[in-house]
Amino acid sequence: MARLLTPQDHDRIAAAITAAEAKTSGEIYCIVAHSVATYRWIPVTLAAVAVLLTPLAASLFAPDLHHWPLIGTDWTSGNLTAADVDAAVKIGLRALSLLQIAVFVIVALLSWPLVVRLRLAPQPMRRHKVLHTARSQFLAQGLQQTKNRTGLMLFIAMAERQAVLIADEGIDSRVEQSVWDDTVAQLTKAAGAGRIVDGLVTAIGQCGDILAQHFPPETPPLNQLPNRVVEL
Repeated sequence: MARLLTPQDHDRIAAAITAAEAKTSGEIYCIVAHSVATYRWIPVTLAAVAVLLTPLAASLFAPDLHHWPLIGTDWTSGNLTAADVDAAVKIGLRALSLLQIAVFVIVALLSWPLVVRLRLAPQPMRRHKVLHTARSQFLAQGLQQTKNRTGLMLFIAMAERQAVLIADEGIDSRVEQSVWDDTVAQLTKAAGAGRIVDGLVTAIGQCGDILAQHFPPETPPLNQLPNRVVEL
């Protein structure tokens, strides 16, 4: 998987975190994810639904179905035996099966690219997956283990085009979530415009200024989390 950030980008973001944390005892952590889910169930589900609707669609919209290859012909002797009927039914079932297989493959292939899967995924579902992944990473990276529960994480999901800010309970007890809304909105806009590093650097600086108002730096300074950005 291609990297989203260059080594220079990593250095720039790390420097921004270091500068922001020099003003506060809060800890800032950044994660950039390509995407938080594969959404591979979408092509499979669409293809399965299309297969189920194929017989109905064929019966409603296919003209002169008995003229189709593999299904039948309009010439008959008028005297059909049980064997003739059995053979006709088998041919029809085979033709329908082949048609359904073709429909499944075509629909699955057309909806397989990630950009299509993301378009088809409902917005609430994408938001839920981004939040779930962000919260999981908050715990996985140990942000809840800071001394005074002052960990703050900026999380960006590039494919979903969403950004999330999660603050630990020590911060939440003093800073309303609405205070962070402008920071998240600006970060989302910058990332969507392809200025992900500029957006992160600006957001980190804003977070540092807000945290400094409530959590002044300790003496001696204690750096409890690595000053870096993680790519997923």
